[in-house]
Amino acid sequence: MALPALRTGLTYTKYAAGTIFAASMTSAWYYRPIADTNTKSKQPILENNNDRANESFCAPYTSPPWSRERVPILLEWARRISIGVTTVAIRLLMTTYGKYEIKDDEHYHNFLETVLGGNDRIPNQGLITVSNHRSLFDDPGIVSCLLPLPISIQPKYNRWALCSQEYCFNDALPGLIKGYIGAGQVLPICRGAGINQKLFLDFGRHLACGEWCHMFPEGGVWQWDELGGRRKLPSNAINGSSSDFDSGPNNNVGTDENENSIRIIPATLEQKALSPSTIGKLKWGVGKLIAHAPITPKVIPFAHRGMERLFPQDENTGKTKLRDNLLASLLPTVLGGDSNDKLHVRVGFGKEIVFDDLIQEHESSHGKLWKYCGKINAEEQYDKGQQNASVHGSWDSSEEERALYSKIVRRIESRLDTITREVCKEN
Repeated sequence: MALPALRTGLTYTKYAAGTIFAASMTSAWYYRPIADTNTKSKQPILENNNDRANESFCAPYTSPPWSRERVPILLEWARRISIGVTTVAIRLLMTTYGKYEIKDDEHYHNFLETVLGGNDRIPNQGLITVSNHRSLFDDPGIVSCLLPLPISIQPKYNRWALCSQEYCFNDALPGLIKGYIGAGQVLPICRGAGINQKLFLDFGRHLACGEWCHMFPEGGVWQWDELGGRRKLPSNAINGSSSDFDSGPNNNVGTDENENSIRIIPATLEQKALSPSTIGKLKWGVGKLIAHAPITPKVIPFAHRGMERLFPQDENTGKTKLRDNLLASLLPTVLGGDSNDKLHVRVGFGKEIVFDDLIQEHESSHGKLWKYCGKINAEEQYDKGQQNASVHGSWDSSEEERALYSKIVRRIESRLDTITREVCKEN
């Protein structure tokens, strides 16, 4: 009697698990992020837009307007599935393919305490981590392994991230794939659309609710032994790609090629030989998030190296690709594998960076900064039908605000560049 009952119980359990999985992934599909084809629109972030209206089986708002406490149960399960499966798979790859090491010091323990809500972190105070960017696989490859496994598979402790919509949310990808990526707490961003785009504001709303948000402020992949990013272009140079270089008033950089023009591609030896940019290496987006957050977030830098072994970068074209002979490199030593040819990732954290003095200095001269609201407030506005059409007028940055972003990002650059050089020179 016991054996048939056990079999029946297992059958029902299998059907129930399959039903929950299917329903959760359907929910992720419905609430999937999509690419924004009108990034300069002044329409409110929560207003129905034509991009989503033209999609089949798609929620009417750009991002679900809920705080974490009120996320629909099926979407929450989808997040647990996406984050759990991805994290476990990445950890198996990173630990079997080679070695993953985090420098176990006070800065790393400070990061762990901050993620868990300690280190004097007040309610709804967000956390921003910033790091160098050495491959397209850094997130999830590096980021998924930062926390202890039992913590990292819980969505409430996991990071929110940005991914270029041309890679993660393009039209060629099925909606279910976009849903899985979105359930992994990844949002789209439009490269080259600037810091005033509405997709960036939606990312900030998560930070304003006290979430952890991770950013790669270099804005691209650089596998140098220092921080990459902008360089100062000569007067006859043409940008190799949009928004990767300083094109200040003294550069006279055009967009039309002629016989005297030279084209410089990011992350190449040719770019590395140029002098530093007058406006800094890093993009200003992270500075904007920090300046306008309702509660100034905790900001913790870290640097890593080793992913270039998996995705090497061509120093002449700046492009990365999956390494050759990958399968052979996976072989253990006893089967002829070379231990020196395997992945060896090392991560080092830095001290928390504070910006209160810069924000106070700005506000004493120019008045109080406009603050974006978290998803809790956005949710209330949506429920009441209050769709503030001026939200993007406030989100657009003034010249004085951009000067503040520059100061904030320069401070990050100084700290992150030091950590990057230290990590890259270690054996």
